[in-house]
Amino acid sequence: MLDAIAIDDEPAALEVLRRYADKVPFLNLTHTFVSTTDALAHLHARRVDLLFLDIQMPDLLGTDFARLIAPLQKPVIFTTAWADYAVEGFTLQALDYLLKPIEFGRFLQACNRAYAQLMPQRDGPAGIFVKDGYDWIRVNLDDVLYIQSDTNLLFIHEPNRQVCTRMTIADMLATLPPDQFIRVHKSYIVALKAIRRIERHQLTVGNVTIPLAGSYRDALEQRLLRKPG
Repeated sequence: MLDAIAIDDEPAALEVLRRYADKVPFLNLTHTFVSTTDALAHLHARRVDLLFLDIQMPDLLGTDFARLIAPLQKPVIFTTAWADYAVEGFTLQALDYLLKPIEFGRFLQACNRAYAQLMPQRDGPAGIFVKDGYDWIRVNLDDVLYIQSDTNLLFIHEPNRQVCTRMTIADMLATLPPDQFIRVHKSYIVALKAIRRIERHQLTVGNVTIPLAGSYRDALEQRLLRKPG
């Protein structure tokens, strides 16, 4: 579990985050705060893996609070109605930047990104959770060979199983570590380490042939063969 806190001067916004967090199997939203002062005291006293942080707050801007706690090295996901701070947010190395009103799918994407980045430091191989019907299934990223899209369904292929989840390929690509996965076709994402052969219009991943679209070929060669752009 990731232990998280949320800081926002609007109780209604905190209630949305708590409701969303209750749906995520690996996230434990332990406390919410309307005051950055109270949150700071908590950060110094308790273990916190992740912060959901509003920006426009009356006592202190969230970006300034992020600078204040930088020595604590706590990952931050900004939650704000203001797009103007996005560049500054990522300059502060935020994990993600969620614009209000926040949709649950976007919230889950940010949480999965945090899970994939933070959990290997504690519990071994990186992974994400995906929804399969009413169940949540953990997918270890090291096991993924390729991902195939069929409209809003994704089929995640591993050596010994296939996991199906309702998600767009763009959302999945935004969740996966970009140094490990790449899109090679409008319907396919592949694990770079699983590629065995590159041909003109296709590539071999494990024992499977995957189509390679011309519009993605240059990016693949630059990544895999270290060719200059």
